[in-house]
Amino acid sequence: MGSVREAISMLVSEGLIETRAGRGTFVAQGAAGPLPVVPGNDGRPLDRKQVEELIEAREVLELQIVALAAGRASTAQVARLAAIVERMQAGVADPAAYGVADVAFHLALAEAAGNRFLVAAMANIRQLLGRELELSAEVGARRFGDLQFSVDSHRRVLAAVEAGDPELARDELRAIMGRHHDFVLGLYAAPAERTGAA
Repeated sequence: MGSVREAISMLVSEGLIETRAGRGTFVAQGAAGPLPVVPGNDGRPLDRKQVEELIEAREVLELQIVALAAGRASTAQVARLAAIVERMQAGVADPAAYGVADVAFHLALAEAAGNRFLVAAMANIRQLLGRELELSAEVGARRFGDLQFSVDSHRRVLAAVEAGDPELARDELRAIMGRHHDFVLGLYAAPAERTGAA
C-alpha cells in the first residue's frame, strides 16, 4: 500500500491524476498530453550525447533543489523523506524496488523546495532518464553486492536537509549524482569506442 500511495503522490505532483476528497482518484484534465521528449529525437532511444546533456541538466536543477529544500522543508516533508529512506533500506537488495523509492525521494526533495515548476522539471528529467537510472541501480548492486552505499548517501542528504544546511546537502547530493552518472555513462560506448578510434 505504501508503494501505491507513493506512486499516486508522484502522479499527482506531475499533474497526471488528481484526488478528490470522498470521491476517489481521477485522471487530471489535460493529462493525456504527450510524454516529455528530447528535441529532435523523434521518440528514438537516447544516445550518449543526449544522456550527457540530461545529466548536466539534472545536476544544475537538482543541486539547486536540494539547497532550497534544506532551507524550506517542513517537519512533515522531512518526515516523508525519512520514510522514503526506510523504503530504500527495505529495497537495498532489490534494484527495482529501490529504484521506485529513489524516484520518490528525489521528487519529494523537489516538493520540499516549494516550487511547483521545479517539481515538474525534475519529474520530466527523471522520466527521460528513467531507463538509465534503473540500469544504474542494477550496476551499483552488482558492483557492491547491494545498494547500502546509496541508502547511506541518501541518509546523509536527509540529515543535511533536516539540519538546514544547504551547502552540505549540495555536497552530499553531488556525490550521489557523480556516482550515478558514472554508472549511467558506463552503459554507453564512448565516442572513440564507437568509431574505432584510439
